[in-house]
Amino acid sequence: MALLADLRDRFGRHTPALALEPAASAWMVRLALAAADRPAAESVVAGAEALSGANPELPVLAACAAHARGLLDGDPDALAHAAAHAADPWARASAAEDLGRALEAAGRRAEAAESLEHALASYQDMGAARDAARTRRRLRGLGVHHRHWSSAERPVSGWDSLTETQHAVSLLVADGWTNRQIAEQMFLSVHTVTFHLRQVYRKLNISSRVELARFAVAEDRDGADPPGHGR
Repeated sequence: MALLADLRDRFGRHTPALALEPAASAWMVRLALAAADRPAAESVVAGAEALSGANPELPVLAACAAHARGLLDGDPDALAHAAAHAADPWARASAAEDLGRALEAAGRRAEAAESLEHALASYQDMGAARDAARTRRRLRGLGVHHRHWSSAERPVSGWDSLTETQHAVSLLVADGWTNRQIAEQMFLSVHTVTFHLRQVYRKLNISSRVELARFAVAEDRDGADPPGHGR
C-alpha cells in the first residue's frame, strides 16, 4: 500500500489508467481492504465504474467494475456477474473464488463450495498451481477435500510425478506450443518454462519435445501407460 499511497487522488483524475489492465481494479481493492484502507478501495471502485460507464460498448470493463464493487460490498450478485462475464479465464476464476468467499460469509456454504469448485477447476486447467492450492485450502475449510499428490506422496518419476504446472507445460508442448507462447499463456517467464520443461524431461526420462508429445498422447488414451514407460 505504500507504493499506492496516491491511489485515491490518481484514480480520481486518471481513470483511463485502468483501461490498460482492467482486472487490476479487483486486485487493488482486495489489497486495500486487506490493509484496512477502505477509502483507497472505494477510490478504485469509483474509477472502475466511471471507466465502465464512459465505455458501455466494452463489457469487459463492466465485468471488472462489478468484480471490484463485489469485493468492496461483499455483493454475491456483482461477483457472479464478474465470474460469468470477465474477459479471460483467470479473471473469471478469480471472480468465482471471490464469489465463493462472499457466499461463505453470507452463510451459503453449499453455494460457496460450488463456486470454489468452479474456480479450482479453472485454475487447474490453466496450470495456476498457487491459485489452485489456495482454493483447495478454502474448500477444506468448508469440509470439501480433493485428492492430490503432496510433495511427500508424489512419485519421483513418471507422469504422476509431474506437478500441476509441469503437467500444464507438458500438454502445451504436446500441442506444439513454443516456450515463449507457453510463457505468455501461463504468465510465466520463458526461463521458468524452460526450467519446468527440464524437470519434465528428467522425470519422464526423455530428451525431446517429440518424445514428450508421444508420451502425452499415450497418457490420454484411456489412461493407458505410455509404451516403454511404467508408472
